[in-house]
Amino acid sequence: MKLRLVNAKDPTDIDVAVAPTLHDVATRLGLAVSTVSRALSGHPAISDKTRSAVQAAAAELGYRLPTQGRGSRKSATHLVGVVVGAMHNRFMTVLLEHLHHALEGLGYQVVLLIDSMTATKDLLAFRPLIDGYLDGIIFATATIDSPLVFELQRRGIPCVLVVRSVDDANVDTVEIDNIHAGSEAVRHLFELGHRRIGLVMGPASTSTSRDRVRGAMDWLQRHGVPAADVHLVQGDYTHEAGYSAGMAMLGQAQRVTAIVGGNDTIALGVLEAARRKGIAVPSQLSVIGFDDMPLAGSPLIGLTSIRQPVEAMARTAAQRLVDRMQSHNLRPARRDILPIELIRRDTTGPAPAQV
Repeated sequence: MKLRLVNAKDPTDIDVAVAPTLHDVATRLGLAVSTVSRALSGHPAISDKTRSAVQAAAAELGYRLPTQGRGSRKSATHLVGVVVGAMHNRFMTVLLEHLHHALEGLGYQVVLLIDSMTATKDLLAFRPLIDGYLDGIIFATATIDSPLVFELQRRGIPCVLVVRSVDDANVDTVEIDNIHAGSEAVRHLFELGHRRIGLVMGPASTSTSRDRVRGAMDWLQRHGVPAADVHLVQGDYTHEAGYSAGMAMLGQAQRVTAIVGGNDTIALGVLEAARRKGIAVPSQLSVIGFDDMPLAGSPLIGLTSIRQPVEAMARTAAQRLVDRMQSHNLRPARRDILPIELIRRDTTGPAPAQV
């Protein structure tokens, strides 16, 4: 909110920022101030619908509870928040293990926040924790246009992105070159003779999925593979998503001869679909994943995968956050691009002569 002030001696208008009040939130929704107060404090008598509406209005207006705010912090707590969307992705559990060790070695303890946090209102539930206890946050679940990152910056909270990036965000980011990674995956398959290739990727709202698709599609088109011959499915980074997409792609009359999974978990779902269809890997179908998790190297699986240097990513992200916290959030943002490596195993081979 802004208030226009006019000086009697100098009639020039002056913009003065005025912090929104509880009354402003109540007015916006047509509710009693007491109802809004109870909703924001988590009172059990308030319905989930009303609480969500109040949280959304408060976030939109920029209202904060009086006890919140980093200005009230007396000293550092040496607690760092790590935000992940879910724990079904094995890559995230490995990343968390390395982040924990890296931050512990730097004198900090980890507080795990499991929430997608795709909207600014999602931050409200964590405000007491973030403002009152956390020295900084490592974000491992950001979407391309995540408003949470900009909100954390506005609130002066040191923040580092790891694995994924946010468009136009001037914030420390630690990731791989996902465009290059996508091109390396299809290059490997192309050199094996594959021309009908399927891409089973994660959500289009994430930089990892968007950039891997871009890298793969651009490389294939530059080397004469029409976009119509590339089958693209985007969904969740789950085994179920890989299995469902695999069953669909492998059920077509002119089926693909190779599939790239957006992560190893998706790739394992594709392998299960191939077994269900009676399609031999790699003689009839090649499959490649991303991340190179420990399970991928199991002799029973032998999954070809694009390795992300997860330990180095965690170590770098931890150091960048500590640097930012110690510089009082004044250091210029940095972007670290770590190298990838194609790990060839038993699930990729020459394209079949006929399908």
